[in-house]
Amino acid sequence: MAGLSFAQSKQFIYEYRFKMDSLNRDQSETENMVLLTSSKGSEFYSQVGYVHDSVMTATIKNAKLTQNNHFDFTDLKQPKISFEVTKSYPDYKIMLKRSIGSTRLGIANDKKIEWKISNEKSKVLGYDVQKATAKWRGRNWVAWFAPEIPLQDGPYEFSGLPGLIVKIEDSKGDHSFNLVATKNITATEEYSSMKPREIPVSEDKFRKLWKEYKEDPVKDMRQMNISASGAKVVAFSFGGKSYTPEEMMKETEKSRKEELKKINNFLELDLYR
Repeated sequence: MAGLSFAQSKQFIYEYRFKMDSLNRDQSETENMVLLTSSKGSEFYSQVGYVHDSVMTATIKNAKLTQNNHFDFTDLKQPKISFEVTKSYPDYKIMLKRSIGSTRLGIANDKKIEWKISNEKSKVLGYDVQKATAKWRGRNWVAWFAPEIPLQDGPYEFSGLPGLIVKIEDSKGDHSFNLVATKNITATEEYSSMKPREIPVSEDKFRKLWKEYKEDPVKDMRQMNISASGAKVVAFSFGGKSYTPEEMMKETEKSRKEELKKINNFLELDLYR
């Protein structure tokens, strides 16, 4: 495969395969993720999530203009992955954006991954690649990077190798990212611009908030007045059924408690202990 030019923004599409239930490792899920690179840095996010949030943003904006209080998102595909990662160039400082309930949090990280580069080589998507290993976020990782793609970036928080990371998997086979496609992009809206600004927190603060969330998963909903850009929400529609805000809270509490039983194998073992 020919070498790539980085005079313009590029999208690298990765298949993210993950096993979120450590007690049921036979079951895995996938989501396509986007690494969007520019001269200033990169964003990493769910491809489905981008479409989902674009539609949501446009719908709510239109509702404000038309004073329509009813939102119907029945047919809108839901993303499986909600976390995002941004990196600034050239220092590759990381911002991990994760939500606890409806609260969006940002965890800054300027630590460098200590890679051990091996002489072992292979081929991935037609690229000549080289092996590297590292410990990160409580997991041991095996990465393959392509020196012919002159970008020291990669999926998720991974960076710092002399070439784009095109494949990486943890030692237990619970989480993996594999490059499946690349696209040239002339102009695109930053995904982060669609989202509310994240609240910066330390790793210790994040762990504390996660513990509180497990004890009371709808605390955030009780504390906020449900609204959408100033338009009072009187009903939601999901799966062809309408809910009042109170009914929505009960349904959310039920679903979040069920989710907590099955989601226990996060990428960041060090944050969710």
